[in-house]
Amino acid sequence: MHPMPGVTLEALQRFFESSPAARRAVRPLARGARVDLALPGGPAHFTMSSGEPRVVDGPATDPDFALMLPAGAVERITSLESDDVGEFGVAFFQLVLERDPALKVRVHIQAGTPQLLSHGYIGVLDRLRGTRRTGSPAGDP
Repeated sequence: MHPMPGVTLEALQRFFESSPAARRAVRPLARGARVDLALPGGPAHFTMSSGEPRVVDGPATDPDFALMLPAGAVERITSLESDDVGEFGVAFFQLVLERDPALKVRVHIQAGTPQLLSHGYIGVLDRLRGTRRTGSPAGDP
């Protein structure tokens, strides 16, 4: 069954508006962070321009990278009910490694390393892998 156009866009919009894990995961991103999203219903993009995560219809201007997200991947990501950012990260990277084209997320990096670093993506990767730097006793890995 193929989703109606716009269903994946709306699911991602709701997800970034309401998922505590998704909002915490992207908190390190700068306002200039932009990601193109190739969705089954057409192009969209993720932006932090307002200081809050938003998914908007249409392509981004000068995106940092692009994600090709089939409907099955969007459904898997947006159906996560956990508040654990690390669990969200594991699910996302499993989709990047997925062999089934109905689920596989493809990543195309468009920006250079300085732009990716200045836009905060290292902090996002840290959160997605479940690293907790605050509140940890000294000496904890």
